This record gives sequence, structure tokens and C-alpha cells, in this order.
Amino acid sequence: MPPRTSLARVLSSSGRIKILTVLSNVGELHLSEIARKTDQSYSATDRHLQDLTEASIVEEHDYGRVRMFRLNLENPRVKILRQLILEWDNGPSPRAIEEQA
Repeated sequence: MPPRTSLARVLSSSGRIKILTVLSNVGELHLSEIARKTDQSYSATDRHLQDLTEASIVEEHDYGRVRMFRLNLENPRVKILRQLILEWDNGPSPRAIEEQA
């Protein structure tokens, strides 16, 4: 059983939120590309990915010297988190919802 990590811990860092958002939208990327897409240093991205991997939110796969990361969609909480991120980023704006009401 994966360790339980509080939602507050996962979402307490804008760096981790950026990583989760990128992985939710793209699928799988290598560490350098995640760092670039999230405007973070390589070392900060690596630390965040280690935290997310230890919490079973992200999976790491090594292909030779390339480290690839993706969301662990076998974890039901991660599926919910991904749905939230995608809806938040891609769903209708609050203004559009108000106008429909």
C-alpha cells in the first residue's frame, strides 16, 4: 500500500502543482522537459518529483540515462486529482457558468 500523503502536502507547493498540471495534460515527460515546461530549475523539479514519486502520485521509469515521469493513474486519488486539474484548466470559466445560469 502506498504511503498516505495529505492533500495539503501535495498542493502546498506551486512547483508540484505545475508538475501535476503538465503531466495531467501531456502524459509522460523526461525530467528536463518537465523543468522547462514548469519554469523551474532541474534540481527543484527533481526534488518535487521525488516527493510525488514517494507519495505514489507520480511514476518514474528509467530508459537508460533518461528518466521519464507520468501520473500513477492506478492510484484512484491521482485519477480524481487529474480530473480536477483538467476540469479546472480546460472547463468553462466561472463567468461563462454565471452567464448560463
